[in-house]
Amino acid sequence: MSKPRGRGRGPGTVGPPVRSIRPFKSSEQYLEAMKEDLAEWLRDLYGLDIDAANFLHVLETGLVLCRHANAITEAALAFLAQAPAQAQRIPLPRAGVSCNGAAQPGTFQARDNVSNFIQWCRKEMDIQEVVMFETEDLVLRKNVKNVVLCLLELGRRAWRFGVAAPTLVRLEEEIDEELRQELALPLPQPGPDGAESHQPLQVPSSVLHGQGV
Repeated sequence: MSKPRGRGRGPGTVGPPVRSIRPFKSSEQYLEAMKEDLAEWLRDLYGLDIDAANFLHVLETGLVLCRHANAITEAALAFLAQAPAQAQRIPLPRAGVSCNGAAQPGTFQARDNVSNFIQWCRKEMDIQEVVMFETEDLVLRKNVKNVVLCLLELGRRAWRFGVAAPTLVRLEEEIDEELRQELALPLPQPGPDGAESHQPLQVPSSVLHGQGV
């Protein structure tokens, strides 16, 4: 299985300077900014030729998605071996995802790859339905915003066990850490299932509920 480039950073550790988040006039502009962030993240991890303009085209065969899922699983299993006590507090994927490496855009094989990734997100990463997407949301561009939100939430969860995260996720965690320090708040506590009690990635409601995106 492929490994992401570079070393991941855990929450609360010092990373490179984070770009400021400018106010956006519309949900479309915010969505475009999130696509740019994710494209830069995937380019840095895997050396891809990807940007906001070709972001969906690069993902639509499912090859990059499956590669990333398997890299996350490999990182999770390594984290489990290195820090078993800490790993018990974090939901970790235990299985990767199968992928057809010969899939071409628009083919059944590409749809199957995307579907396999989606099922992996639900089963192995327990991604909430509110930010999940379906195969046609990516392949036919029916719900681009949920494709983006799902990848951001996946990046947020994988960062807990060492996978480098998108800038927006690191920014959110750094703000949370600063607030905890300023207000002397306790660290997130494990929930009933032993997982840390985190909220999903917070994004403006206009993006979650905006029309025509």
